[in-house]
Amino acid sequence: MDVSRDEMFERLEDVWLRVLGRDAIGADDNFFALGGDSIIAIRLVAEARAAGLEFGVEEVFLHPTLGELARAAAGPGETPAEAGGVPQDAGPPMTSLTDLDPGLVPQGVEDAYPLSSLQLGILYHCELSEDAGLYHDLTGVRVTGPWDEAALRGALADLVARHDILRTSFELADFQEPVQLVHSTATVPVETEDLRGLGGPEQRRALDAWWRRESATPFDVTAAPLLRIHVGLLDDRSFRLSLSVHHVLLDGWSFARLATELLIAYDHRIGGDGLAPMPASRYRDFVAAERRAARDTASRSYWSELLKGMRPLALPEPSGTAADADACELVEEVPAELADGAQRVSAALGVPVKSVFLAAHLWAMGQLCDAGDVVTGLCGNGRPETAGADLVLGVFLNVVPVRVQVTDHSWKGLVQAAFDAEREHLPHRSYPLARVTKELGQAPFEAMFNYTDFHVFGAAESLRRITADGWSFADRTNFPVLVEVNRLQERTAYELSIRVDPAEVAADVPARLRELWTNALSAIVRETL
Repeated sequence: MDVSRDEMFERLEDVWLRVLGRDAIGADDNFFALGGDSIIAIRLVAEARAAGLEFGVEEVFLHPTLGELARAAAGPGETPAEAGGVPQDAGPPMTSLTDLDPGLVPQGVEDAYPLSSLQLGILYHCELSEDAGLYHDLTGVRVTGPWDEAALRGALADLVARHDILRTSFELADFQEPVQLVHSTATVPVETEDLRGLGGPEQRRALDAWWRRESATPFDVTAAPLLRIHVGLLDDRSFRLSLSVHHVLLDGWSFARLATELLIAYDHRIGGDGLAPMPASRYRDFVAAERRAARDTASRSYWSELLKGMRPLALPEPSGTAADADACELVEEVPAELADGAQRVSAALGVPVKSVFLAAHLWAMGQLCDAGDVVTGLCGNGRPETAGADLVLGVFLNVVPVRVQVTDHSWKGLVQAAFDAEREHLPHRSYPLARVTKELGQAPFEAMFNYTDFHVFGAAESLRRITADGWSFADRTNFPVLVEVNRLQERTAYELSIRVDPAEVAADVPARLRELWTNALSAIVRETL
């Protein structure tokens, strides 16, 4: 059926209004200026397809205004854009449960499939390290409302049944290749600590002590679930709920989604309500797509050409004396005037606010290492462009190189260059970093930049019997330098986090990078606005 361009525009306008939560949108309005990001773009693509419009996340980045995207979209019966640049053939056969020796498969296993490239890398680095805190993620939240242990355990059971990744263990040696085993059931351990007889300072010390103990307690990856819960009872109407998980199971968005779903499920349980139905989610589909992407010769050529002639950045080396652990990690709020300025730059240039922060990071790394040609890692989302993909739990990440000649641009031009670099690599974003590294013959970068906006926490506003606030987070990776900007969900603000490995990088690098990054962001705001 032929659909006019006017009707396609109207259909797409309806989708934008729903996905972005707006009352009105014009043809020249920019997706990113209205708060769109890569996760919201997936939802946009899926809902547009349901409305008979075909395009992928790549097109959203290439044509970010409503009018441009409506003109670029394919209508019913037209050739659809291929999602994510992933080859659409069946791909290589993937190990499944029927391929495994039944005598080696534990009872109760209902599915088996290989690990993703990032999962393999995470477990490899965990095996090499004696640090139990590596890739061990924790989050905590204060819950105000009735405490009911049976309801919490029931809520956990609901989520474990829904998400097969929460019933997954890993076997690295017994089979032809490392596999993840999905069990039919798994029970999440819950530790309850009654702190109601203590004053506020004593409660905080007790909770901090648990946090430190938990961070130092490793997971047995061969036994599901790789998730533990702690509840600190504060008084008769509030408690501190903490979740501890191995990063091999969940990326940051998935961890935030899990915590939010748990609060919602608990809220329903204590009210005697049934949990709203959601489709059962499977992580194996992402692994299959990644294995197809790893065979893409166009992506292999793209990354080879991009990194031709690159030289690793010369990071400041450690002094040889014992480093102060506190100096190796810096976490502080971005000054309000700079946070507001970054958002206004984003709107003025029609780019994601992430690109503004990434530009400051690229310049800061160039100054730190006295380099004009800067390559940094950028953590990106690789979720499939399908309905409900933002609801699935798993590790949907890839880290890709971003290369920019930072001395070739004005401040405004540097922001545009950062955005252009990201959208240029979108068709190749699923090509595994491990392949890039192997083909290059060296690690393409030592520093990684990550931007997070866990707006999924907004779903907690629907809670009726409890409230949740005072979130806290902790995670650790193996990158020598990790720079993160996190959007704080309880108010419009941003947090800058810089961490270094003192065995590989000078301990004063976080403080130096903070100053350089802040100076760059200030200059970007001054020149652009």
